[in-house]
Amino acid sequence: MVTLLANTEITAALARELVESHPLDAARVLERLEPGEAWEALKLFDDSLRPGVLEGFNPEYAARVLLEAPAEDSTEIVKELPSEVTADLLEYFPDEEKQELLDELSDLHVEELEELSGYEEDTAGSVMSPEFVGLREGATVADALTRLRRMALIGQSVNYVYVLNDDSQLTGVLMMRDLVLSTSNKILRDIMVKNVLRVYTSTPLSDVADLLQERRLLAAPVVDDDEKLKGVVSATQLVSELQEEGFEDAQKMFGAGEDESASSTAWFSIRKRFPWLTVNLGTAFLASIVVALFDDLIAQITVLATFMPIVAGQGGNSGAQALAVTLRSLALEEIDPKQPRRVLFKEASVGLINGVLMGLLAGAIAALVTGKPALGIVIFLAMITNLVAAGVSGAGIPIVMQRLGQDPAQSSNILLTTVTDCIGYAAFLGMAAMARGWLM
Repeated sequence: MVTLLANTEITAALARELVESHPLDAARVLERLEPGEAWEALKLFDDSLRPGVLEGFNPEYAARVLLEAPAEDSTEIVKELPSEVTADLLEYFPDEEKQELLDELSDLHVEELEELSGYEEDTAGSVMSPEFVGLREGATVADALTRLRRMALIGQSVNYVYVLNDDSQLTGVLMMRDLVLSTSNKILRDIMVKNVLRVYTSTPLSDVADLLQERRLLAAPVVDDDEKLKGVVSATQLVSELQEEGFEDAQKMFGAGEDESASSTAWFSIRKRFPWLTVNLGTAFLASIVVALFDDLIAQITVLATFMPIVAGQGGNSGAQALAVTLRSLALEEIDPKQPRRVLFKEASVGLINGVLMGLLAGAIAALVTGKPALGIVIFLAMITNLVAAGVSGAGIPIVMQRLGQDPAQSSNILLTTVTDCIGYAAFLGMAAMARGWLM
């Protein structure tokens, strides 16, 4: 019994050490559990450790874990979470529970959450942290050092100290070297660096990333149109957001929900995927109709069924390459959606050259295997046709969707597959029909 108790205490101590030292790793382990089980595990840790672990969860999973907790416990955890994290997970709260939680938070906290939720997605305002160190121009070096010492005592690290005027407008930033070497009664206005690099709440995240990388900054101050300092975007947070955005786009390309994760409930995943599976079913029927138009031909020349998927498959692969490049270029604003001719012409040219090369290779193999040179020619011509169409479609579909005001990544792969399948089958079987006399 004593040994069992000792082992339990050792296990608990090891768990606490993991949470304290590596909260994100602990979060990844707990995300494998059901939300109720994860909450039972969190209850074993000190109250001060829970917010750090919850912050590492996927927002949807974090919301489900909090909904398993008593109201008073979830409120205490949310009070310790960064406002930008809270804003994300509250999107997954039912309206009633969300309002109950907001009623328990301070007015200032609620105002921060409302402000964050008001910014457009994928902008600096949507991911910034409203927690920063800002001091008035008239404060002294002694005031700044006292503030920094207090933050160090509570374990908060500071990268930059910003200087504001009486209207809360950003006017400067303090260099730590100048702060330490200056006399204690020196006014901050006299030692601050003016003309601070800044981004605006509406600045796209890609532009913020470029700025941080170009200037090798750890964070960037975020101001509104009146130059008032509203928050800070850190490089670490930005990398996390861009990675998540990339994963979301990858999921949307194939018809999965952008906010879906491995820890999502089965019903949540079904609701996100089923509508696009229905669309995919409809497009698959279109391809099957094309094939059905040539039933008699396939019955007479059965070898066509063997080579038909090759043409369609190569078209799908080629189109996917064009799609990936175009989506990336759209995200980085390298393409003007209103002037897509250059991109479309380039992808058509790539499709043409690849089509010729792949058509020669596939056609030669087909002719050698079947002893029918005409089949090789059919495959050659069909491959060129489909790869040109695939290149144009792979680039054109996301551009058209963006011009229509839609997310260019949303299930674009499903639409692309429809085009390459239908054109691939129609081109191959249509040319085979014209060459029927040589293929019989």
